[in-house]
Amino acid sequence: MRKIGNSIVEVLVALCVLGILVPVSLDALGNAFMADFKVKENAYMISAAEWWFTNLPPMAHIADVDAAPRVDVHGRASFAWETENLDDGAFRVTLRVVGRFSKTPLTISRIY
Repeated sequence: MRKIGNSIVEVLVALCVLGILVPVSLDALGNAFMADFKVKENAYMISAAEWWFTNLPPMAHIADVDAAPRVDVHGRASFAWETENLDDGAFRVTLRVVGRFSKTPLTISRIY
């Protein structure tokens, strides 16, 4: 009976250890696979923001900004912006880029 009690304790300890190690290992593995995808998604959002800004004429007006596209060519990023008038007729455009798979938007500002 003593031997059975020891083996039950060993099995319970092993199950507890596996119950802790297996989920942690799977979570780390999932994060490792997603890290490359997240880096590529962030790089795509940056290039989409650059694409959006390069579509504006060099001497842009607020009307040009209002006519800018709301979605990139491939449909992977959407754009929202705010304009703020500054001194001397200049204005600031604050662009928010949201990727299709990202949770946080990328925010970039430029002055025209």
